[in-house]
Amino acid sequence: MKLCTCIRLCLVMWRVWEDLDGTQAEPSVPPTTGQGPESVFEFTVMSYNILAQYLLEGHPELYIHCSDKVLVWSTRLKGIIQEIKTWRPDILCLQEAQEIHFQKQLQPVLSDLGYTCVYKRRTGSKTDGCAVCYQHSRFFQLSVSLLELRREGCELLDRDNVAIVLLLQPVTSQSPDQTGTPICVATTHLLFNPRRGDIKLAQLVMVLAEVDNVVRRCKAIGRECEVVLCGDFNSFPNMPLYQFIKTGQLYYHGLPTWMISGQEDLSHQTHPRRVYAPLLPSSLGINDNCQYVTAKQTESPPSGKLKYSQGFLLQLRYCPGACERPRDLALIPGVTDNTPDQHEKQPCTPTFSNTVCHCLNLSSAYSHFITGTDRQEVTTLHSNAGATVDYIFYSARTERIRGQTDKRLHGGLEQIGRLALLTEDDLWSLRGLPNEVFPSDHLSLLAKFKLRISPL
Repeated sequence: MKLCTCIRLCLVMWRVWEDLDGTQAEPSVPPTTGQGPESVFEFTVMSYNILAQYLLEGHPELYIHCSDKVLVWSTRLKGIIQEIKTWRPDILCLQEAQEIHFQKQLQPVLSDLGYTCVYKRRTGSKTDGCAVCYQHSRFFQLSVSLLELRREGCELLDRDNVAIVLLLQPVTSQSPDQTGTPICVATTHLLFNPRRGDIKLAQLVMVLAEVDNVVRRCKAIGRECEVVLCGDFNSFPNMPLYQFIKTGQLYYHGLPTWMISGQEDLSHQTHPRRVYAPLLPSSLGINDNCQYVTAKQTESPPSGKLKYSQGFLLQLRYCPGACERPRDLALIPGVTDNTPDQHEKQPCTPTFSNTVCHCLNLSSAYSHFITGTDRQEVTTLHSNAGATVDYIFYSARTERIRGQTDKRLHGGLEQIGRLALLTEDDLWSLRGLPNEVFPSDHLSLLAKFKLRISPL
């Protein structure tokens, strides 16, 4: 058997498709994306940092473990295209797509595969960017926002990162009086610098404000709008930036900037850089609820009595006092360590200054542990380390019932499957990333969702 055939078999064996009822589909057969039973629309979303070639060549120290042949762009391009062809996602979100390679090589192939693509290059001298591609037989575009996260005069928004926010309308074969709820799809690649979580947080607030604006425009005409937010967030699971996305609230005043993403442990520093309120200048036009100040407020105004959710109170562990560990405090895993607990989502509630919040009610498509084990997933790996920094978040409504687990309501996105990730040990057994199987230093993320069709 040829080596290339063996390698492709490894791809099938190592990454399997998981149905969320606990069963596993045949990994060699891509998940179907057709419509299911009547009044249900099923679709898949892939998020993939494909590693811009100029960044690879500019940082050879990160790939000293790789053979030269797997680092050649023509080889990697074939692998990227093959992976997309294998899974045929309905929505494809790319990060680190080098402009010339995307326009001259990737986009023509994607067009032949039935995709319509929107691309946004990073600002300044950077030549890579983000892209959102969707199957035009399954969606049509209602609106697009190309965000530049650099803003003059704002200290925390002086980097060249970008984001794309699309509003897509599902194309259904239902009767004319039914239509799928619009889906707001957003992708971004936040700043890498592990020590500047304050910049990442400011960038994220800008992206969330644009997503919120799209959702509110839909609600203004009486329509619901679901959300898929994905990309490379350069933040570890359960750290403040991640918790902010999932819980909708973060007390940020006084946080050490390195702690926000958790990529680097600088707890030994006596005087670390900290982030202080206000996070963004008022001239930017975005408030602490991650909303444009001109957006109509639909929530009830504060009654005069402040309400704090359990999630918000748990975020206080990141305030300056909580970050100073007493020397004689016994280490009890899960109790006195620095790992935030998983806690229930709460609706967007009134907050006070020094806090940012959003009302999008987002869940992660991945659990960050290999199913049925305590082994941690990773989404990226290079010579220095492996970690999870890539995510697919989606809107899922829940109803809290006393004494029961959360019950999903109609109207939200329901996740019904995903492509399993791997552990760091798994990837090192394949000689790290990139390799003959996986052409980037990131793994692709792929999730499948179900959306209910509602009458007009």
